[in-house]
Amino acid sequence: MPKWLKYAGLMMLIVLIMPILAACGDDDDEETADTTAVATTAVDSGAGTTPTAAEEEEATAPAEATEAEEPEASPTEGEAMASPTEAEEPEATEEGSTGEGTGIVEGGDLTFGQTFDEPESDGGIFIEGQIADISTLMPVVTDDDASGDFQSTMFESLITVDPFTLQPVGLLAEAWEANEDNSVWTLYLRPDVTWHDGEPFTATDVELTYNLHLDEATGSSYTADLSSKIESVEVVDDLTITFNLTAPLVDFLTDVAVYGIISSNVWGDMDPALIKEDGGATGEDPSRVVGTGPFMFEEWITGDNAKSVRYEGYWQGDAALDEYIYKVVPDQAAGTAQLKTGEIDFFQGVSNSEVASFEGTDVSVIPADRLSFTFYGTNMDPEKTPLFQDVEVRQALLYALDREAMVEEIAYGFGQVAVGTMPPLSWAYNPEGIENPYPYDPELAVSLLEQAGWTDTNGDGVVDKDGLEMSFTMYTNAGNNVREQYLVVIQEYWRAIGVEMTPQLEDFGALVDRITETFDFEVVLLGFGWSAAPDQSAMWATESYGGGFNFVKYSNEEVDALLEEANAESDQEVRIELYTEMQNILAEELPMAILDFPQLPTGVNNRVHNVFPSDINTYWNVHTWWVEE
Repeated sequence: MPKWLKYAGLMMLIVLIMPILAACGDDDDEETADTTAVATTAVDSGAGTTPTAAEEEEATAPAEATEAEEPEASPTEGEAMASPTEAEEPEATEEGSTGEGTGIVEGGDLTFGQTFDEPESDGGIFIEGQIADISTLMPVVTDDDASGDFQSTMFESLITVDPFTLQPVGLLAEAWEANEDNSVWTLYLRPDVTWHDGEPFTATDVELTYNLHLDEATGSSYTADLSSKIESVEVVDDLTITFNLTAPLVDFLTDVAVYGIISSNVWGDMDPALIKEDGGATGEDPSRVVGTGPFMFEEWITGDNAKSVRYEGYWQGDAALDEYIYKVVPDQAAGTAQLKTGEIDFFQGVSNSEVASFEGTDVSVIPADRLSFTFYGTNMDPEKTPLFQDVEVRQALLYALDREAMVEEIAYGFGQVAVGTMPPLSWAYNPEGIENPYPYDPELAVSLLEQAGWTDTNGDGVVDKDGLEMSFTMYTNAGNNVREQYLVVIQEYWRAIGVEMTPQLEDFGALVDRITETFDFEVVLLGFGWSAAPDQSAMWATESYGGGFNFVKYSNEEVDALLEEANAESDQEVRIELYTEMQNILAEELPMAILDFPQLPTGVNNRVHNVFPSDINTYWNVHTWWVEE
């Protein structure tokens, strides 16, 4: 009998678990009423083609912090000495429930209520196309979707997120409990999990993973966010881990417990400052790329492909596929073309303009709503650029953009104009509460620039102030057709109000380094993916500069306080009010401009079975995927 179950039997009374807030309506990206709105239709042979949307790699906060990712108090000393009877074992509580001292919660159903096709063939190779190469094989220093996606076949988190409901489900943790104010969470780990090198998975692995995230020397992009939430991580025994938090956190399961876990046997003696360059991160030493997932690392040929192979001994049962290949394609057009020819089996980000061309083919295209947004950030650090210190300038730039036209004509309608910062799938989405949605108003844009003292004094068509012209470079990642076109159109819109912007395309990995390490930019256009939890501290909190994704160096004490208060509040309606107030401050100060909430058109060859395209947790059942011979 697992130790947590023994503990559970000692509970004198079990109170009903309050469902996770997301379950009340919205969960992830764009959901405020119906969590099943997430596009996660299973793709099997013969499935029809559906319209979808395009978009690509993003710097992401975990949720998977990279893709498919997303507890209670330990028993007292006296309880631990008791000998419970079977009758004393706890009643099963609601799947995915959390919080408020409600007793031990079982992890839930890892099939997420879905039915799988039984494999008609064994083995085979599955090839996914992606327009960005991976940047690392080490989860702790991963901050891009590409790396996170590939790692999802090899590494696992304590908790995963059901893409159909956005509720937390136990993965490496089979149960959890929290104290009454949600400031201490204890997770009970599965006893039957082994690492790819045969070593047993234990609580020490969890402790090391989070301590490395908390160590600034490691270079994790989540150090600031996690340090603000975690006081300490404590090993109770081999299969029990306790998180002592700095403050109550209702969303602990979908916010903190969704990070990929690494092996203490491999990384325990490593100097944190050297991790990024270690052979276990670069792939130069495959023996150090060790996970608990259904596939284990085989090779990474930079710029070409990365490969993982079936792990014989996976705790949920051996994978049906022999190999999983992550193939780099030049851009969305190439990925779309290779999907048509059968060179790849799976492609997230089919060109929007090409969706209709798949009708009647061997490929199904599924539209997936996203917990993400497209945005641009203006560098507010005066040591990097003096151009964006005036709030009127930042507001003028957004008013100058016809975002409705951009979404309809460039994204082919796959998405919607952003109102606020919370994606529509999130239960915190509240567009009616956002005071300024920034409608297209170029005349107001010009007026705001004039108010800030920016006028064209020399007649060259570019506004200037104190001898400085409003002229700058704007980066985006090469290969993303929608963003590349956005950049061109934005250049024209801004030129019309006297602002000179020079577009600059850059490899995605280099661009991530630019915004997380050197901060050497004026304006950058990207996408950002969120977890099922609505906390956006990783981007807006003051302390997230240099240790998170607040790369524009924004700071507002009121925003910091609202984020902290919302994390501790258990009443969902109150939390919505707090997040709405936060968004209105952000809309007024506009450190980053949220352009749209996109959809992701995902193409899957019909020879592939048991795939449920989703931008929220695509790889949750990758061990059940199989291909027809």
